[in-house]
Amino acid sequence: LTKEEKMAYAERARKWNEKKRSQKTVKEVNAEKGTPFNVEVFKIRGGVNIFYFLNIYSHGKLPSHCEQRFLPCEIGCVKYSLQDGIMADFHHFIDPEVPPRGFRYHCQAASDATHKIPISGFQLSRTCYAVVLRELLEFVQPVSSVRPHYYCRVWSRSKFRINWCLNRMASITGIENHLELFAVEDLVIELYRKKYQKEPSKTWVCRELDVFLWDFSSNTRCKWHEENDILCCALASCKKIAYCISKSLANVYGVSLTAAHLPLQDSDYGESTNTKMVILDAGRFQ
Repeated sequence: LTKEEKMAYAERARKWNEKKRSQKTVKEVNAEKGTPFNVEVFKIRGGVNIFYFLNIYSHGKLPSHCEQRFLPCEIGCVKYSLQDGIMADFHHFIDPEVPPRGFRYHCQAASDATHKIPISGFQLSRTCYAVVLRELLEFVQPVSSVRPHYYCRVWSRSKFRINWCLNRMASITGIENHLELFAVEDLVIELYRKKYQKEPSKTWVCRELDVFLWDFSSNTRCKWHEENDILCCALASCKKIAYCISKSLANVYGVSLTAAHLPLQDSDYGESTNTKMVILDAGRFQ
């Protein structure tokens, strides 16, 4: 090829790459839009509406041309009802796959900026995909014919990551993934609407779910994140959703708050919000 032809091909490749980077995949766009709310979740199960809040952390987010978009490394889930608060919790560190060639530094930087789970040599990351999926499915005890639903933060764009990780683990292990994810934001709106016959604003919902009030409360993070004083924890993110819903709506439904609804305040913090600095733009990694 002549020098001019090489330059022309290079320019075409540059434009193609820019166009690809500027456009999200169809799956990601649809995932971020969320799933329409399903009123089936409000069917009474023995007098109690039970919800499951789920989150999966990974070692960063890789470009769309990579087969491994995420490297799941931690999973958390809680079983919750307005009547009883947090009824049970589920947590595992996951043995991650090897990062694609050339992306190890990117993955480590993402981990360092969020959950700080080491990519390799982490003794607690021994749970394989098969164990995680089997135990997660066992964690949910279906009642009658009502299919349990899992909720995650959709407006914060975490649904695509969680769905991708679940599907990845299912495809590698051969275990069928029947988990259906819904937006916890829509759940809050519906709980509010059922009582007041009107919907709250998205700003109010996001503000309620984004508070840092319980970041340092005891029995919120997993043992490792608690001992190492690390804020980003998959289990803690699920528990804090339960705390937010309890604080905002339990009294509205005539439910007395207990230690299962809200954590007992540490004497050092009382009722005040914490002032510790946190990384607010860590979402670019997760």
